Amino acid sequence: MKFSISADKFFNAVNKLNYVVPGSSHSTLPILSNIYFNLDGNNLNMVSTDLEAFIKTGIEVEGTENGAVAVPARKLLDLLKALIIKSESVIAKIPFSQDVYGTLLGEAVLPDLAAMNTRYDNGPGNLVFKGTMPNDSFASLEQALADAKEKAGNNEELSEALNKFADAMKKLSADAVNAFKKSADKIKIKFESNDKHKITINSKNGKYQFFGEPVEDYPLPDDREELSKLEMEGAQLRRFLQKVKHSVKNDEIRRNMAGVFMDLRKNELRFVATDGFRLSKVITGDYTHENGKDDNFILPVKTVDLIPKLITDGKVKIEFDDVMIKFTFDGVIVYSKLIDDTFPNYESVIPKDNDKKLLINRYEILSALRRASIFTDKVTMRVKFEITDNELTIKSDNPEIGGEGEETLDCDFKTNAGDEISDTFAIAFNVTYLLDCLTQVETDDIVITFSSPSKASIILPVGSDSGEDYMELIMPVRVG
Repeated sequence: MKFSISADKFFNAVNKLNYVVPGSSHSTLPILSNIYFNLDGNNLNMVSTDLEAFIKTGIEVEGTENGAVAVPARKLLDLLKALIIKSESVIAKIPFSQDVYGTLLGEAVLPDLAAMNTRYDNGPGNLVFKGTMPNDSFASLEQALADAKEKAGNNEELSEALNKFADAMKKLSADAVNAFKKSADKIKIKFESNDKHKITINSKNGKYQFFGEPVEDYPLPDDREELSKLEMEGAQLRRFLQKVKHSVKNDEIRRNMAGVFMDLRKNELRFVATDGFRLSKVITGDYTHENGKDDNFILPVKTVDLIPKLITDGKVKIEFDDVMIKFTFDGVIVYSKLIDDTFPNYESVIPKDNDKKLLINRYEILSALRRASIFTDKVTMRVKFEITDNELTIKSDNPEIGGEGEETLDCDFKTNAGDEISDTFAIAFNVTYLLDCLTQVETDDIVITFSSPSKASIILPVGSDSGEDYMELIMPVRVG
């Protein structure tokens, strides 16, 4: 096998495949620590697997000799990354208002620029990036911006400044990546393997050799026929999986809860996850399918984690039967086994008779719960809600350390009929469950519905116009 390719293009393709390559200490089959290579003309086809999931992709190369070999994934990735980083740092800059920058700096909501290899140049008023591997550099950008927006709360001027900063940083990131690609594309390598499976990689100034494995024993995915089909946008699929996966039960004993249930109906697609103490559900009608009947399957949590890392924002074709599922997008195919079990009857546990509802600002309760969590018992993680006269008091305590916290927020607490509730209502929850849910809600306000202190509560977003129906059920914990 012989071919030539740019190191950057090669690294990006191999890096996708590495998501399912098990570490050498985590596999009973040593061959799985390799990636299957098969060169046919100028098409290099590659497969990786941990036997639960397969990733298959191909890239165009300058091929000179066909062949197949199993290549050690870790060794190849480490070498390619080292070759790329060896290139000179790139510089990218974009104009950014000094007034806006000063506002963010003064309000202490500015994300850590140094962590993103970025600085602000006051002279010309530019955000400046200097570094290598800009994809890695900006990995923390999305979370940093989310944290900053949460700090801003309802401050509209500050939120607008953060939006301008977010737009600027995304453009700077794109410019840095483009500059880096132009630089990295100049680094071309030659890959070859002989009949003894000895691999040689030549760069402009170096030569590197190591051994691969024969491909005869490498497991390949089974392309099954007569699969059910549906299609949706990659951005939506990523979004829905991430919205519910925090409720998946990571437990090999209750396998029927160890994944996300995709419930396909005539006019809607439901994503559901539960661990027995909470249940997340999101419904969308924005998809197409060719099925004449309702269908469903349980997607394993490992695959739920994998898909958002790989999919792009374009169309994703999903094909499945009772045993496996196949995702096809942007030149990549992901195969996964499905969980062969029956998902709990989730509709039967969702209460229909919650007669009390609490309307409250999401930012305020989220921030208060984060402060309360500092003083919770680390085993029960319990916070208490006491609601009286349209005020919510959140209490937490940890007798072991002698710590406690209490905070009161304005709210609107009424019956479903709109009547005022004069009696104090008390209930307690696991604060982690509340935080997990509220970080997935994107509206300014939420509604929490209650029945009694011992029955499940429902959390709903208020004013969402995204065309999706999201809810979370949380079981209370005993009030001490």
